[in-house]
Amino acid sequence: EKGRVIYAGIQKFVAFIMSVHIAEVLQIFVCIVAGIPVMRTPLQILFLILVTDLPPSIALGMEPGEKTILEEKPRPKSEPVVLGWMWCSMMLNGTILASVIIGVYIVALTYYCDGEVLQANIDTFEDSEDRLMKARTVAFVSLVWSENIRSYTSRSFDKPVWRNMFGNKDMQKAIVLAQLCLYAAVFIPRFSDTILKLSGASIGLHGWLLALAGPAGCLIFCEACKVITVFQMKNYQRSLAAKHKVGDAVEGGKPGVPSADQKEAKCNHIEERTGQNEVSI
Repeated sequence: EKGRVIYAGIQKFVAFIMSVHIAEVLQIFVCIVAGIPVMRTPLQILFLILVTDLPPSIALGMEPGEKTILEEKPRPKSEPVVLGWMWCSMMLNGTILASVIIGVYIVALTYYCDGEVLQANIDTFEDSEDRLMKARTVAFVSLVWSENIRSYTSRSFDKPVWRNMFGNKDMQKAIVLAQLCLYAAVFIPRFSDTILKLSGASIGLHGWLLALAGPAGCLIFCEACKVITVFQMKNYQRSLAAKHKVGDAVEGGKPGVPSADQKEAKCNHIEERTGQNEVSI
């Protein structure tokens, strides 16, 4: 059981970190292709990867096992860590996260840049850098919040987020650390506005409320995607069961190799003999 718990933790770690990185790549790609100002500077990307993404991903690796983990069929030795249905889940969740944050960023641009969203038009403003800093701050805050929500939804591929939501104490510590780092990044003078090009004090109440749209959308749509993942996981377990059944039949047909039914009958016979010996004693 412990081995399965560790293996499942590795899968959750990989699924989370890959989905958020896919989302970050998609966000930058869409901005470049659409002619929108890139929503993040290189230092902001580095800060996200090392400070706000890493603690929750490590906490996922220490996730306690689910009660039904021993009911799963044994996996083949040659099976990769990242399965086909996991790739589908990572791509879906990464696309959702990217779409939600891009939507938040575009709305922020229209609000702070007087309805303009294209780089060429925003550059005509004398204070274009200040306007972009505000929009990027909203997108940055929204992304960190969304990734924190995503870390909770990643605790299980098929169970709802509210099922034993606070069962992983390491996750609570990781989220608190990520939040402290976020507010340090947007509020500490010189570090926020000069180094990271962020300003949490200048976005106003509207900006903070707009940032909440990211985690709300991420929670709703990522949980909805679990319907697809549950279906794929059941098909995968059925295929494993079929392979084991074929393997048992092949082994049972070999001379000198007992079948599964013969093994079970032998075990029952041994248990009966053991019970009779205990009675006689």
